[in-house]
Amino acid sequence: MVLISIMNQLDQMDKKIVDALAVDAHMSSMEMSKQLKICAPTIRRRVNRLIKNEIIRIQAVQINRVKTSITVSILLKVESNVIVRTADLLASQKEAGFIVLTAGYFNIVCLCWFESVEAYSRFLNSVLYPMEGVLDTDTLICTEYRKYAFVKMNRAADPTKRANKPVDDIDMKIIELLEKDARQKSTRLAKSLNISAPTIRCRINDLLDNNIIRIQAFPNFRMSKTIAAVIALKVANGSVNRIADYLSDRTEARQVMLFTGSYDIGVWAWFETIQAFSDFLKDVINPLEGVEKKEIAIQTEIKKWVHQW
Repeated sequence: MVLISIMNQLDQMDKKIVDALAVDAHMSSMEMSKQLKICAPTIRRRVNRLIKNEIIRIQAVQINRVKTSITVSILLKVESNVIVRTADLLASQKEAGFIVLTAGYFNIVCLCWFESVEAYSRFLNSVLYPMEGVLDTDTLICTEYRKYAFVKMNRAADPTKRANKPVDDIDMKIIELLEKDARQKSTRLAKSLNISAPTIRCRINDLLDNNIIRIQAFPNFRMSKTIAAVIALKVANGSVNRIADYLSDRTEARQVMLFTGSYDIGVWAWFETIQAFSDFLKDVINPLEGVEKKEIAIQTEIKKWVHQW
């Protein structure tokens, strides 16, 4: 379920459509019609209205970036007078895809994607280490996505293994355009990339079939009052899979990743109210057996998000 307060302004039919689009917006109106028992013309009309009113945007999301890049989460505690400046500096880096300000020990959380270990090393030496006002940092390398953008990953497949057909530069260009607007026609993409439309369609289908991308609907954060939290957990040996799977089953969790570093599991979760967040901590996080250390911070502002409006 898409946990955003603006959903309260929509009727039940709208909510069903948005929930379906949040999982897979690539399905046709006819396919959605069979799934929701709503006639296809009504679905098309309502989807167009939701998009026109800027309630949702349909974009591509790389649901398993382990296959295409190195994912690194950077937690920073910086002096209060340089928080905005530091966040803006990070936001200007092309490698940074997700940056939020938080209320907690760490006041900035940044998720970056790097093409290689060398690119990651250059980022550390040229961007992170020279920063002024940084009091403490923790860098965590993602080893596996368990859930991303509300999509649970298939553990049966090796998450570090690339698809049979490796992702090349053309694929990445297509992904970048679809991340901005996945409703673009193949003919428009073909014109932008100077590639034939049939080739574009074939490559998009390959990316979808190999679980590299998923086409989904994303809510407009400017219109919502969602409470979001970043949760990092250090757990005992043997408890990682159990806890990660349990958290991935929670509807509140938007993404769940496994890390190497000071923490083993990272969670980004959405809540409709502060009470719902409090209940999640009390009923879900605190009773977890095997948790040795946890860091919990409420998100106060999104400075950059790959799916930001």
